[in-house]
Amino acid sequence: MKKAPLWLLFLWRLEEEKGFDLIFDFINQYPNKELPFELYIFWSWSYEQGLLELSYRFKQIHYFWWKPLIEVERYLDNIDYCLMPSKFLETFWLSAINVLKRWIPVIWFKKGGLIPFIQDRYDISQCKWSSDFSKFSEMILKLQEEKENNTSTFYKDLAKSSILTASKYTKEKRFENFKLLSSDLKGKKIVMVSDFINKIWGIETYIHDVKEILEKEGYEVKLFWNTCPKWRRGKYKKLFWIWIGLFNIIDAIKFRAFIRKENPDLIRYHSMIRWMGWMPLYFTRNYKAKKWMMYHDFWYFTPYPHKLYETKGLEKLTFKNYLNLAHTKNPLKLLMVSWKYASLNLLIHQLKNQIDLHLTPSEFMVPIVSKAFWISKEKVKAFNHFLQD
Repeated sequence: MKKAPLWLLFLWRLEEEKGFDLIFDFINQYPNKELPFELYIFWSWSYEQGLLELSYRFKQIHYFWWKPLIEVERYLDNIDYCLMPSKFLETFWLSAINVLKRWIPVIWFKKGGLIPFIQDRYDISQCKWSSDFSKFSEMILKLQEEKENNTSTFYKDLAKSSILTASKYTKEKRFENFKLLSSDLKGKKIVMVSDFINKIWGIETYIHDVKEILEKEGYEVKLFWNTCPKWRRGKYKKLFWIWIGLFNIIDAIKFRAFIRKENPDLIRYHSMIRWMGWMPLYFTRNYKAKKWMMYHDFWYFTPYPHKLYETKGLEKLTFKNYLNLAHTKNPLKLLMVSWKYASLNLLIHQLKNQIDLHLTPSEFMVPIVSKAFWISKEKVKAFNHFLQD
């Protein structure tokens, strides 16, 4: 009796930084018109055109562009594994726990914020070859062998294990953690601040989810915001406004007026380097509310987070280390990196002096924040993200 084929899923941006180049090159090595697996792909970006061409060649490639999770679920019944071979260092990845929740194990490089989500057997980095492509190719072959040699009972146990891992990151557990961290909070009014508030990326969507959770529990939550276009326009706006954020006095004045009007008990800062900059914190430095800062990503530690593959160089946020992390000798790029460092240094000075609690989405980031910003470990806590509905 012929075994069912291997069914694979990819659910993120079609970018090299997310490891899609490994998938793309692996498929390209097949000269014929039949792949040894079925591959379901959701999302878009720079590899879209190349993927469309591959889908014409191989009937086993099913490309659906972008769809919300509720629609993606329609295609998951037969999926055996989810490929997420991101090579750069992730702080946390909501996509991973959202896939695990839906019983599918994740195949990844087990490092950084992904360590709790990847079983050792599905850690691409433990494969014996030297190059990432060879490691990834070896893993695909292992998955094929596993599919051929195991029964449905094996996959049922694997599904239980995946669901159990995801269950540690529920909204309920997140709120319990919030109550522990805010046990000394005098009131229930919270202001959440971020560069952008409209739902364009993970951070922005996350903020709205947090607002909903807190309001259901009786808190009053206000957002201080700006808006950003979706897709590439939004990406360019974020990059451009990093340089403007050094002198963002207009938003600083607006923020001070907003805080005076709302009179919150807690101010929760999120992304502050892409637009807001240091001035909004400086203008409200004398306000006596509790202040928390959440480090969602590595924008506070390196000029190019998508090129960060290890924590080396993050121990001390010096100008020399920062330039070295740019990995370039281009004078224009070095000038831009220097500008960002100036803005970042001013922001970090405010964060270090004002913030009562520094929060990270994963445990492995706690010592990074503490060492890089010279902050006591007692003031840095892991505050994991949570499952989306």
